[in-house]
Amino acid sequence: MVLFLKTWLKLRIVLMKKLKVFQYLLTTMSIVGWSLAIYALMLFDQARPDTAIGYLQSKGAEVRLEWDPVQTVLLADIVWWCALVSFINLGFNYYIATHSRLGWWVNIPLLFLCSLAAGLYIRFVV
Repeated sequence: MVLFLKTWLKLRIVLMKKLKVFQYLLTTMSIVGWSLAIYALMLFDQARPDTAIGYLQSKGAEVRLEWDPVQTVLLADIVWWCALVSFINLGFNYYIATHSRLGWWVNIPLLFLCSLAAGLYIRFVV
């Protein structure tokens, strides 16, 4: 019985170390994904048409009425990279959730759905 408990304890420690590594991997990929999403939001402000057009035109300022092509392409690339990182992270999250007691992380599917919707919007609407 003592041998069984020692073996079980060693196995549990090895499993906890693997779980810790996967948890660090999930955390790192989540931070990278959300950082890309924040960078995409900053690019969105530079890529979109100017707002408050009537006021700006009354003051004689130049107004951009169309999307900036260079910034829009960069924005689309960043959004699709964000979707890719979050999709890979979603796969790791599924593996960990089915093989351990660590549950689902809500931010990973949320980031994937947001970046996928933004990428499809930029691709088909803009």
